[in-house]
Amino acid sequence: MTRVRPSDNQRDRLKETNAFRCCVCKRRSVGFHLHHIDGDNANTVDANLAVLCVEDHDRHHRSGEYAPRHTELKAEEILQFKTDWESFVAEAQRPEPKVLATLSSYGTQELIHSLQLVLQWPDERIAMKQSYHLLDGDLDRLTDEVVADLISIGPNVKMAMIDAPLPVEHCPCCGTGYSRTLKPAVVARLTDPDWATKSSASIYINPAEPRVTILFSLRDQSLLTGSLHLCQGQFLHYHCEGIDDRVPVTDRPSVRTQVTKIVKNVLREWQPAWVFIGTGDPDLPTLLPDLNLPELWEQARRGLKPRKSKSQSRC
Repeated sequence: MTRVRPSDNQRDRLKETNAFRCCVCKRRSVGFHLHHIDGDNANTVDANLAVLCVEDHDRHHRSGEYAPRHTELKAEEILQFKTDWESFVAEAQRPEPKVLATLSSYGTQELIHSLQLVLQWPDERIAMKQSYHLLDGDLDRLTDEVVADLISIGPNVKMAMIDAPLPVEHCPCCGTGYSRTLKPAVVARLTDPDWATKSSASIYINPAEPRVTILFSLRDQSLLTGSLHLCQGQFLHYHCEGIDDRVPVTDRPSVRTQVTKIVKNVLREWQPAWVFIGTGDPDLPTLLPDLNLPELWEQARRGLKPRKSKSQSRC
């Protein structure tokens, strides 16, 4: 069958659809081929053409002794890479994309060894990982390179910079690779335009034990639950997905004041549009106008045992 070459306009369009990157390895500024996924060189339609770098194209087409043979990268895998990457780029280039980027560092606060940019979907699926090594000591230049790469994929994609560096042995190129992503609830808070008007925090004050539960929701969908309780009369233990903090209790101010401060800090971080506070029956709580904690928090601090509830659990 006669080979049909893609037009220049089609080539440019497909490369732009892929953010000028190979849909498999996501590298740019390398030579590209338009690969016919089904092997039919006459079937030159967009759906059958994948943007591949020279190396990944070679991984699919390798000459055997008598005829071409397909190794390592199969046609169905290429089709999946193409579909996934083009979908991600399309979302990333929207005015208010729901995908997100995270930037992790490796090394120490004093000496950064490398950076890693991770592009992710809201459900933590990773679309792309790119590593950057600090070879000449110019961290500003390296950061500019990261930002330029992100803008080339989606100029409106938000990037979360994770402060604490990981040990250098976790650098993806130098040891046991470890990539950090953000939980779906965090992605929703950072990217969903409805967060400012349709998010809520429901705070439940347990009347029988020193415990407060905070449920964050968006459009009536539960996203994240956190729990704060008095642990052994000595610590205020806040736990939710990805966070496990124990804060020592001080003699002054009161325990309830310290709890209120922690809850307000959590609310300040998440900035829900609405806050509801309740107590009593957990299935049908009584609404309260403010965070009015019971005396049992002070009793538990002094070693007086509050009345146990069925839901009480160990720290």
